[in-house]
Amino acid sequence: MDPHGPDDEKVGIVISEEVLAAIAATAVREVEGVTALVPRPGNAARLLHKRGDLRFVKLAQAGAELVIEMTLRVKAGVNITTLSCQAQTAVKKAMQDMAGRAVARVNLKIAGADF
Repeated sequence: MDPHGPDDEKVGIVISEEVLAAIAATAVREVEGVTALVPRPGNAARLLHKRGDLRFVKLAQAGAELVIEMTLRVKAGVNITTLSCQAQTAVKKAMQDMAGRAVARVNLKIAGADF
């Protein structure tokens, strides 16, 4: 019996939203100049029920690809354009490398600067 039979090609691995959010959040936190992730806006009840990095990362499906949204605080004096490009690249690369998921867009909002 072949352990890699034709049925194996039809079976996919399901990765939870929590894991995908953790990958994205970890990648963006490693970018120099990012000081914090800001919780997503919404009603307090919804925020209380969100655990871990899902409080900070919004995931949406766009066809076969993901759309990721995050709000950041940055270090004062950094070039926001450069930092945003680095953060977007880091998130896309981490998602592809760790989860095998393609990312259509990484939308970032800058909530403020920390001195």
